[in-house]
Amino acid sequence: MSETLDLSQLVSRLVKIAYPELNQSCIKTTWGISSSFATISWTHDYKDVRIKCSNETKTWHEAALTGLLSHELSHLSKQNKEQSERCTDLDAIMRGFGPYLGVERLFAGKYEDHIIRKGKDRYLGYRSIRQLLNESELKHLDMLLEQLRLLPSKKNQPKLVHHDIAILHTAKDTMIKIDGHEFKVTPQRKDAEVGTILRGNTVHVIIDDEEVGHFDSPTS
Repeated sequence: MSETLDLSQLVSRLVKIAYPELNQSCIKTTWGISSSFATISWTHDYKDVRIKCSNETKTWHEAALTGLLSHELSHLSKQNKEQSERCTDLDAIMRGFGPYLGVERLFAGKYEDHIIRKGKDRYLGYRSIRQLLNESELKHLDMLLEQLRLLPSKKNQPKLVHHDIAILHTAKDTMIKIDGHEFKVTPQRKDAEVGTILRGNTVHVIIDDEEVGHFDSPTS
């Protein structure tokens, strides 16, 4: 795409269409350098929400960004009590964003499910998402693929180490979730910069230049 999309407008549109519980939330969006496609952080009362999309996604089609942002907003769903990535995907699909989520996973290089937490959780891949869509949603997805001249392929590999990072700020702590792994930082670090560094097969979680934990890099 030749023009960078307005993230705030996209998010406002999604909230208006399908996330009425976030109408009273102050949602700030930005682009930035990141080891994941997106990072979402929010306070426990949902009043302050921040979404940062990787600069890598600036060239994405609006349909793919819509899918990515719907996944991020679904992290805030009170129905998603497990806070699993699979449940987050299912929430976005339930709200009508399945075709866009399917496109996003192709842009992200996830044709098959991305298994995390040693099989206990997963990001749904394009193929699994397609199986969950109804007839009209499948037609919509195929129309988008035709418009984008996008051919689903298993050969596409993920372009970033992580899909997204979710951060919850409670009154006392900051909870960071990456690929199903959770890290608690005390006291709360609301304005801190969270990122990761991959060294060998180990992912190191960094908050304001301080390592707060690590985990083995997912193999799929």
